[in-house]
Amino acid sequence: MEPLNEALKIKEKIIKWRRDLHKIPETGLVLPKTSAYVKERLDEMDISYKTYPNHSGIVALIGGKNQGKTIALRADMDGLKIKEEVDIPFKSKNDNMHACGHDAHTAILLGAAKIFKENEESLNGSVKLIFQPGEEGPGGAEPMVQDGVLEDPQVDRILALHVGDSPKHKNAGSIAVSYSNMHAADDQLYVKIKGKGGHGSEPDNCIDPVVIAAQIIIALQHIISREISPLSPAVITIATINAGKGTTNVISDYAEIWGTIRTLDYETRDFVLKRIGEIVSYVTKGFRADYEMKFFGSYPPLINSKELTEKFIESAKKVIPEENISILEKPEMGGEDAAFFFEKVPGTYFLLNTAKEENGVIYPAHNSKFQVDDSVLYIGTALFVQSVIDLLNE
Repeated sequence: MEPLNEALKIKEKIIKWRRDLHKIPETGLVLPKTSAYVKERLDEMDISYKTYPNHSGIVALIGGKNQGKTIALRADMDGLKIKEEVDIPFKSKNDNMHACGHDAHTAILLGAAKIFKENEESLNGSVKLIFQPGEEGPGGAEPMVQDGVLEDPQVDRILALHVGDSPKHKNAGSIAVSYSNMHAADDQLYVKIKGKGGHGSEPDNCIDPVVIAAQIIIALQHIISREISPLSPAVITIATINAGKGTTNVISDYAEIWGTIRTLDYETRDFVLKRIGEIVSYVTKGFRADYEMKFFGSYPPLINSKELTEKFIESAKKVIPEENISILEKPEMGGEDAAFFFEKVPGTYFLLNTAKEENGVIYPAHNSKFQVDDSVLYIGTALFVQSVIDLLNE
C-alpha cells in the first residue's frame, strides 16, 4: 500500500465530507447531526464503532487480525458560536461556524478510516480512531479518557493534527511540528470579591470591591514580571470585570473578574495557580472583604514525544518534500485539549497548512471569515496513514 496514492484516490471524497460537515456546525459535547454524519460514513465503510451516553464521542477500531501495537488517531468535531461571513456554496446553515477547521480534521480522519479498512488484512496491529466533541469547550478529551478510550486495547502511541495558517511556510500542504511543547496549559479563572455596598460619598462605611478587584489585577501581574523566569513564558490576562449597575454614586456589594492563565510546563503552572490563590486571598482579606474563587475549563500543556516526533518526521518525508517540513522553535500559547490524551500516551501533534485567502487576506482561526484550502486535506490523511503503517511495522 502507498498511503499517498491511496489518499489521492479519495481526495474528492475527503473534500465532500468536509464541506458536508461545514454546513452543520455544532458546539459543545453533544453534536447530534455531526456524530450522525460520521456514523453514517463509518457504516458505509463497514467499520464498527462505540458511542457514549454523555457526549457525542465516537471510537472505531480497525485491524487486530495480526498482533501488534495499537496506534490512535484523534480528530475533534465541534465548531464555534460564530456567525459565518463568507459567501461559499457550503456555508453554515445555522448560527455556528467551523471557524477552527474541525470539519477538516474529521474529514481527514474519515479518509484514514477508509484506507485502513480497505487494507485491514495487512495491518500489523490496530488503529483506533477517536472522533472527539467539545475541544473548544468544555473539553471532550478528558471525559473520553475517563471513558477508557485509550484502553481495550491499550493505545501505544497517538497522533493528532490541526489545520490552518503555518507559522513558517506559505504553501498549502506543508507541515510544522515541535519536538516538545506545541501548546500551553490553558486555565480559566473566576473570582468574586464580596464587599459591603453603600453610597459613593461614604466609602468609609463600605468595603469597596471594585478597588479590591483593581488591587488584585495589578498584583497578579507581579507574578509574571517578578516571580517567573523570563525564560519560562507565562500569561495572566484578566479579560472581564463586572461590578455595579452602571451608576455613578453606588458602591457595589461585589465585583467579579474573569481571566485566563497560560503556562508551558507543569511546574510553572502549579506555581502560578498557587500564587494566584494566595494573592486573591491575602489582598481580599487585607481589605476586610471575602471572596469566591475557582479555576475551570483547564487544559494541561500539550507536549510532543521527541522520540515519536522523530519517527513521524521520517514518515512525513515519504509523503511531502522535506523542504515542506518545518520544526517549530516556539510553542503556541493557545490551549488544546488533546493534551489529556498526550498525558497518558506518547503523542505527536502537527500543523497542516491549509491557509486560503478571502479577498486577499488570510483570516486566522476563530474569525468569521476563516477559510480552509481543502484541496490539500488528502495530505493530512496520507500523513496519518503513512505514520501508522510505519509505527506498526517497526
